[in-house]
This record gives sequence, C-alpha cells and structure tokens, in this order.
Amino acid sequence: MGIMVQPSNETAALIVVIEDEAIVLAGYQMLFESWGYRVIAAPSTEDALSQLRSAQEIPDFILADYRLKEGNTGTEAIQTLRDTFGPAIPSVLVTGDTAVDRLRHAAASGLPILHKPVNGRQLMDILQRSLGAAA
Repeated sequence: MGIMVQPSNETAALIVVIEDEAIVLAGYQMLFESWGYRVIAAPSTEDALSQLRSAQEIPDFILADYRLKEGNTGTEAIQTLRDTFGPAIPSVLVTGDTAVDRLRHAAASGLPILHKPVNGRQLMDILQRSLGAAA
C-alpha cells in the first residue's frame, strides 16, 4: 500500500495547468496534488480564468501546453493570465512539438520550455526554483 498524501491546505501554492488533452491534464493535476500543491486544471485559457475568478484566487505558477485548441497557444494563455493577475507569475511551456518554426516561436517567448514526455524531476526542479524566486 502506498503512502497517502495529505490534502493540500489553503496556504499551499496554487498551480494553474492549461492543457487541452483531458488525460494529460488529469495527469498533471494528480502529480501536482501528490506534491502537496493546490491545482486549477483547465482545458482552455477561458476556463482557467473562470475557475480563478470563481475561487477568487491568484495563481502562484502557470504550466501551459504550447499548442491548444482553436489555434491558441500556451504563450498566449500565460500572457492572458499574467495580464489579468500579475506579470511576475512564474510560468513554463510544455510542448511535444518538433516543428522547428513552432519551437522557435515558443523559445522567442522567453519562457522555460519542457518537452513531452515531461520528466517529473525536471518539472519539480523548475517549480521549486520558480516558487522560491517568487517568494
């Protein structure tokens, strides 16, 4: 039997995940919650904004997939959340893309980029460094 992780409390950092593939979104949510973080998991920018407003919360960290539905990008999603809640929110893009032009565009955002499949240790390292820098 595995170790049970206590539910995160209200003082735990809030991570917003924007990913349009439901199974991947659920995986990120389970991973972050197992690490003790609170999570808002959303398939779109609009859904993330709606959940944040309903909860009256400001995200501490944003993880967004680079390619979202309807031609939207994670870069745009992160920018929208930063415009709404504050420009200094640490963020990371995740991509499975291998097209050079799209990778170049993602890199031009200046955001850290993780490539799918995401390495949990690498994600934890970025998260801890980002949240430590934001504190």
